Amino acid sequence: MLELTRNVAERARTAIGVTTQNLAVQDVIALALHAYLFLRVSIAPDSPDAIVARRLALALFLITACSLLLTRGEVIRDRRARALTYRLGLFMPLVLSYLEMRILLPALQPELMDHRLFAIDRWFLGTTPSIWMEAWNVEPVVEWLSFFYFSYFLVMLLILVPSLLVDRGRRQQELLTGASLVVALGHFLYTVVPGAGPVATIAFDQPLQGGFWWNQVELAVATAGAQLDIFPSLHTAYPTFFALHAFAYRHTQPFRWLWPILAFVATNIMIATMFLRWHWFIDVAAGLLLAFAARRFAVAVSGREELRGGPYDSRQPVWERL
Repeated sequence: MLELTRNVAERARTAIGVTTQNLAVQDVIALALHAYLFLRVSIAPDSPDAIVARRLALALFLITACSLLLTRGEVIRDRRARALTYRLGLFMPLVLSYLEMRILLPALQPELMDHRLFAIDRWFLGTTPSIWMEAWNVEPVVEWLSFFYFSYFLVMLLILVPSLLVDRGRRQQELLTGASLVVALGHFLYTVVPGAGPVATIAFDQPLQGGFWWNQVELAVATAGAQLDIFPSLHTAYPTFFALHAFAYRHTQPFRWLWPILAFVATNIMIATMFLRWHWFIDVAAGLLLAFAARRFAVAVSGREELRGGPYDSRQPVWERL
């Protein structure tokens, strides 16, 4: 029995050592995000939301940590099984962390920062764009911008999933490393600068005059939105980051023809976030800054990590092929 215990302990130490050696930057980002969210909600005042949020945050952290131990620690020997486990175990918790925000942010019982954000807008622009965009409040414009706001979810799906499953090399590393940074910094800042946006702060002259697409946006925000997730605007950050990535790889397919489409969609989404009264101008500016920073960060990190798994580097490649 003692010998068995020693063997198990030795294997565990070996797996932890191999995991530490093989960790990629995006792995550390994901672990840090989940650890922070769990610690942050753990010190929040007790409430029904806090109890649920603590369990969810701990579950996402443990799923991520165990997945990395199994894959980066090479406990799973089969390469394809390891590659699939890594993709699911790392990125599914990152996706679910957005749904976690809906419970976690109210559980923090934060002081909302909307009036300070509005003051920054007034300092820069004299007002906030949602106010002077009231002049556009006619159904065709509301529907146009609502369509693009709603298309954000389709853009996320069509860009991230193919890259996660079939892309490879430097291009894949840059896209997914940058996306990891966007979600981690975005969700971290949600807890630091909570707010409900112009729609909950300003008394507008009349409600938005929309139809089908505006109704879809309202339904999506009401049922799945995190409610206090305004700074920075990830509706701005993600599409802009994707457009920057596509432009950088415009010499390859499908980005040769896709980059101007992404740029056009990103621009409309950015305008829609303010027109539809969800975001302040400073939220959008922060989202743009995050997108450019994530692009620079991804290029720098991928330049260092693309040698992993090569003839002179025994570390596991960042992305093993499925």
